[in-house]
Amino acid sequence: MKRRTFLKLAAASAALFPVPGTASLLRGPPAQAFQVAAILNEDLSIPHLIAVLDAFVDRSIPLACVVDPFGKDGHPLSPESKLAQVMNGYLLGNSGLDIVPYVHDLSLLSEHFQARAVFEAVSAIKSMLRPALLVRKSGLPVQSIACAEYANPNPPRGVRSAGILNVLTLPAEPGPVRSETWDNGVVRLFGGSLQILQETTGPAKFTEQGSGQKLLYLSAKEFAQQPLNRLKKIAGQFTRALAERELDGDLSLLPVPDIQLRDNYRFKKTICLHVLHPQKQIQPQVSAYSAFTAFLQETGVPHSTGRPSEKGREAGFWVPTELPLKRTGSGGSLPGMSPIRAGSPSDAALRTIQQAIPGIGVTFPVTDAGRQGLGSTGILQIPKHVVSGGGAVQAFNEAVAGTADAAIFLHPDAFTFPPDRRALQDRLLGLHIDEGTQILHLEQFVRALVPAGPLPSRQRKTSAAAPELLKKRRHPAVLGREELLEDARVAWQYFEKFSDPATGLCPATVNFAPGGRYHKAVTMWDVGSHINGLVAARQISLISQQGFETAIRKILPNIAGRTSQNRHLPQGWIRTDRRKWGNKNFDGSDAGRLLAALDNLRRHSNFGDQLEELVASWDLQKVIIGGEVHSVVNGELQSSYVSHSAHYSALAFRRWGLAAKSPYEVLSDRSPADGRMALLEAASRIGPFGAEPLLLEAMELGMSRESAFLADVLFAAQLEEFQETGRLICVSEGPIDKSPWFLYQGLQLDAPKRTWAFDTVGQEPEYRTPEFREENLAISSKAAFLWSAYQPHEYSEKLTSFTRNVARTENGFASSIYLKNEQPTETYTDLNTNGVILQAIAHRLVSSGGKL
Repeated sequence: MKRRTFLKLAAASAALFPVPGTASLLRGPPAQAFQVAAILNEDLSIPHLIAVLDAFVDRSIPLACVVDPFGKDGHPLSPESKLAQVMNGYLLGNSGLDIVPYVHDLSLLSEHFQARAVFEAVSAIKSMLRPALLVRKSGLPVQSIACAEYANPNPPRGVRSAGILNVLTLPAEPGPVRSETWDNGVVRLFGGSLQILQETTGPAKFTEQGSGQKLLYLSAKEFAQQPLNRLKKIAGQFTRALAERELDGDLSLLPVPDIQLRDNYRFKKTICLHVLHPQKQIQPQVSAYSAFTAFLQETGVPHSTGRPSEKGREAGFWVPTELPLKRTGSGGSLPGMSPIRAGSPSDAALRTIQQAIPGIGVTFPVTDAGRQGLGSTGILQIPKHVVSGGGAVQAFNEAVAGTADAAIFLHPDAFTFPPDRRALQDRLLGLHIDEGTQILHLEQFVRALVPAGPLPSRQRKTSAAAPELLKKRRHPAVLGREELLEDARVAWQYFEKFSDPATGLCPATVNFAPGGRYHKAVTMWDVGSHINGLVAARQISLISQQGFETAIRKILPNIAGRTSQNRHLPQGWIRTDRRKWGNKNFDGSDAGRLLAALDNLRRHSNFGDQLEELVASWDLQKVIIGGEVHSVVNGELQSSYVSHSAHYSALAFRRWGLAAKSPYEVLSDRSPADGRMALLEAASRIGPFGAEPLLLEAMELGMSRESAFLADVLFAAQLEEFQETGRLICVSEGPIDKSPWFLYQGLQLDAPKRTWAFDTVGQEPEYRTPEFREENLAISSKAAFLWSAYQPHEYSEKLTSFTRNVARTENGFASSIYLKNEQPTETYTDLNTNGVILQAIAHRLVSSGGKL
């Protein structure tokens, strides 16, 4: 009899037949204790590690080994590594050690990247332990993950997609064990005692925190601090003390996977049953299938059905994850799964017959070799147990044993023999009424595993819309050339009427109602729009070459800049009715707009040498610190990095040989699926975003892949809103004709529901209320034309047509159109609106082929 079994029997005997006069009469139930060795990595002394592990194995005491499966270079450890060889040896010896992968910063990650990190860690563990797993029949169920302790950790919901049920947060300091239980069955534990193996003169002692549940952590990096022979002795003393405490009834030494089985965690094992269709030519299968599925329907056992997979063709299912649009008439229910196919095993873009439905592709690798979780392609993998042929009942029982989830694909020949069918039916009925088990439709289970929240949802909706947007972009709508030229002439009126004859500059905004006011101060952003408007006007022949050059020659001296604090920079704003008059500040975002415009002018004029000299005169390198572009406000440097303009500005700075960083550039070294999620997270941390400067980049610099994706996100959300509510949404930054006079309107990515949020220059809270948004949500006139130039689509044509019909004035286009009453800022227009409209029209006409 193994010592571990003897100790259990002895403890049970002592509980049943206590010795009179001992403390056992007063004891309650023993405390549950879970032993954990952390963190095992490639730096450990292997002999010292073996000494400690042997001490636990010799006494059959459960031990969870927290293993970091990645080396210093970030790559998974190979099976040939020393640590891997040791762990493979213990697994082959059926030592009872549990393996817990380690993901250091798991608590800081979003739900999507939790899923990805855990999938990669578990995959690395199984690759590292492949030699043992090829021999073992039981495989290696990994249901626990470990991570470092951080303040304010994120909810661990994402780990569930990889089959993880327990999260061990390794404590920096000892403390009482406390736990959190999440609605998807995940338990996260904090606290525990930090054990130090050291020699004592008497019986071995160990520290513990007062609790009915104890986590005893041994620091693996401290093993080598003792001479090897002494460590063997100490480890033996420590494990003997644990065994004696269990024999005395103080502790119940349990394996970490058993944490889930505590009553207060309300754990339920999930089983998914997928019944495969019979072969029509085999009548016994057809009859058995009818009888078996009738039983499932009558008893209410959830299940799905489908054809057996065709080798090399059917890859899995497409599972819808979002509520359908109201226009579908399907109410609030979700459509079911549909088959997906892959062109080849390496084809990451799975083809589905329902591409327009937001969801996720799911594949089902065979259990023995399969790994559960979210792969780098964005495809969810769920290992399947195939039950077929003889011994089906035993195979089914093996599949549902333990606490791991089970996706069972049941072949008709598994229940063609009536006694097998009756046995399977009885077993399923028992599981169906078992309180500790939940049987789910396969698609329900998938929806529970998929990373949730606003960002993954928005990504899935954007991906569903992508094929339509790409198709429309490749096949532009027929151009209404004359109509567009008339639009351009309307926008050009602003420049013709309001340009100052001396400076060549236009006011930023104009209220041309009686007694209205001109805002005669412009930022470098405004000047950039003015220059781009002139270039566009020349491209479509609204201005002569001589008139164009004259206008540029007037403007350039006014943006020569000003020296302050030993920095010569473009000014924050300048007066349009005075020459070289403005403030001492500098705006990094506005400078990016100006540099993009000057680059545009350089490519479409003979001013190249003059422009090179002008830009070289500015001390722009002095405001780039650590790669981040800074502004200067009252003499103080302030980073302009956390801004949706930062990416556009960085690209513009680079056009002039100035290295600048962008917060959007997170795609490198990531798969497309992971890169898109990282970009959504980066954009959401900045705040709501609209059409500018996203689409300005397409007009001037060529669209980067970062901005191209975010433009698809924004357009798809606007289209989605129109399809659901009939509202024309076209958000951007721009003026309105009342307080606060200028609004940043955009899509708020991290809102639980689709939200068109506002911000203001002063960030006043009174302008962020739902009531203010409802009254002042507006269509941006310039954004409507930008969308028509960048994204040819019926929706962008609706935006342009509506703007054309509502926002034209005798002095250019009105800045905005209020959505609530469809009224424009009737006597209120601005430089940016009309400059950008000219730019968008020129881009559309010239790119369609031919000069005008």
